[in-house]
Amino acid sequence: MAFASVLKIANTILSSVATVTAVSVMAFSGYMLYENQYVQSRAYGSAMIQYKPEVQGDVVSIDALLANIPDASGWITIDDTHIDYPVVQGLDDVFYANHDVYQAASLTGSIYIQAKNNNDFSDSYTLLYGHHMDNGAMFGDLSKYLDEDFFNAHLSGSLVTLKEVYDIDVISVVKTNAYEKAIYDRTSLDWNGYRDLISNHADVVLVNSNPEITSADKFIALSTCGGGITDGRIVLICSLTEEGKKVAPQPDDQDGTNRQDAADDKGGGKAVIVKTGETGGKGAGWSIVNLFCLFLTFVTVLPYAIDFMDRKREEKKTWKDYTGLSLNIILAIVSAVIFILYEDMTLPMTILDKYTPWMLIVLGLALATEEFCLRRKKDEEDLAEETADA
Repeated sequence: MAFASVLKIANTILSSVATVTAVSVMAFSGYMLYENQYVQSRAYGSAMIQYKPEVQGDVVSIDALLANIPDASGWITIDDTHIDYPVVQGLDDVFYANHDVYQAASLTGSIYIQAKNNNDFSDSYTLLYGHHMDNGAMFGDLSKYLDEDFFNAHLSGSLVTLKEVYDIDVISVVKTNAYEKAIYDRTSLDWNGYRDLISNHADVVLVNSNPEITSADKFIALSTCGGGITDGRIVLICSLTEEGKKVAPQPDDQDGTNRQDAADDKGGGKAVIVKTGETGGKGAGWSIVNLFCLFLTFVTVLPYAIDFMDRKREEKKTWKDYTGLSLNIILAIVSAVIFILYEDMTLPMTILDKYTPWMLIVLGLALATEEFCLRRKKDEEDLAEETADA
């Protein structure tokens, strides 16, 4: 008898482990599919387009940009491409490679100025970084400039900074590598320097150029991964020409100092992560563990609901069956309400957040309720069998 009890317990544990494993594998597979789609879709700037500077006659308003994006330095648009994003600058060239413009962790990263540049685009050469997304988001469209027809059809754009509005004219697109100092280790450039750049550096390969541009006083370079090798880079080199429009409001710090230097003075060179854009109780990201808890909480309802329906058909249900099922349903609803109120899946994903303990508590109660109800059912069945045998 003791051996049979041990065997029954071992079988229950094995079944539970198998169930949890199967659910975990399914959940993880679903998450991987979702994450891939999420990263690709989030890379588009549709959620940020509401902060794009508004043109009002000869004045360009940057109120929304400054109010919602902490390190905003401007907005760049390349006409008829997916490049239509806010531009930010961090303390280094790493932070915004894996954080969005709200400073939350994100695989899509941001469009950002190299740290050594001034954040007001006052340098004669400013370098922007952006990830190459296969769907064309971020700087994914830069690879299309390697095609001559696409290049010739997409030669214009605009840049709104915190002080000026510029017309962008594409000069050329080059292939290079991530270590080419002529591209990645400078903040100034003139036309003669540009001609030397594309003519006298073996690792800078000119692919397409615009013969209409024969001089420029200020340059902007857009860099992304590409070129068919790990360290390969595609760089679109453009000229900047002031439009003469007024930008309002003017920011308080107009001295053109590098944002990294200002941050170093205030915080000892350490990045301060600011959670912004919080609305309706939702934080700066949503938790995958909370979603998993929500899923499992609903799963606990199913076995008892199925058993309830079976007992209903056999007319063996009692008030206890209603009570048990109701408790499971209530806990599932509580879990759903917590998730809906405090999680926003349009935000970047995190593993845990401050609501995770509550989700785990609700899941624990649901599992305990299910176990209690199933154990009670088993005891009732065993009692009925003993009564029948007697």
